[in-house]
Amino acid sequence: MKQSMLRANVLIDPLVQASSHIETSIAHTTPLHYHDYYELFIITSGKCVHTVNDQDQILGKGSIVFIRPEDNHCYGFYNEEDCQFMNVNFHQEMVEYAFDYIGDRIFSQHLKSLSLPPNLMLSDIEMESAIGKGEQIRLYSTFDKPKARILAKSFLIETLTYFFLQSKSDEQQAIPVWFDSLLFQMQKKENFCIGLDKLYTISGKSRGHINRVFKQYLNTTPTNYINHLKLNYAKNLLLTTNLEILDVAFEAGFDNLSHFYHLFRDFFGMTPGSIRYK
Repeated sequence: MKQSMLRANVLIDPLVQASSHIETSIAHTTPLHYHDYYELFIITSGKCVHTVNDQDQILGKGSIVFIRPEDNHCYGFYNEEDCQFMNVNFHQEMVEYAFDYIGDRIFSQHLKSLSLPPNLMLSDIEMESAIGKGEQIRLYSTFDKPKARILAKSFLIETLTYFFLQSKSDEQQAIPVWFDSLLFQMQKKENFCIGLDKLYTISGKSRGHINRVFKQYLNTTPTNYINHLKLNYAKNLLLTTNLEILDVAFEAGFDNLSHFYHLFRDFFGMTPGSIRYK
């Protein structure tokens, strides 16, 4: 069950679109919570129990974890052992920029759709480099925000590259070119607003085959994938326009307002109306 929500407009400087700090003890961390932003944390010493999405992970020095918006998590002591870690937080827009820079839609969707946030082990050299850049972000945020923002983008792209390389080494077979093309086409408003029928028409594949490919590569269903595209588009309209909520729902491809409210609340943890005033 979702607990307290940490918000970007409170914790992240909008001119930097990122923030960095060191947690010196689990005793100082927030109880079970989730965010409306992305977070990368690196264990720099000790061990901890990381409880996320109702599962426990044992993390030690060098572990780096990519927390997505809506992941529920908290930290606990491991056999009374404490730990220290670096937290670097990012606005969603900066993460989307980094994903675009990497340029692999399968990879970005895979990281977003996993049931547990992805994690990996950094080498000592990689960890020292990441910690140094995180400290630079924190330092420059106090007196040179444009430079801090550039450093944050660099840190994020480099870190996501570690996850990207791991995902490529873990692949058992090549991702079909036609599927990558299908995802590209479905990100266009004129396609995702129509929905499943358009997806199946563009693919030229059977529904059963499409369902299996979505499960295999994205760990989701075509319906959920399209709903996420529609909901993110609707969220952007709510934050950047004065359209009525009914008009936003229709513009994003929803023909049932009640269904739109239900999906929006489940995905973002708040109603369409409240997101404008968060």
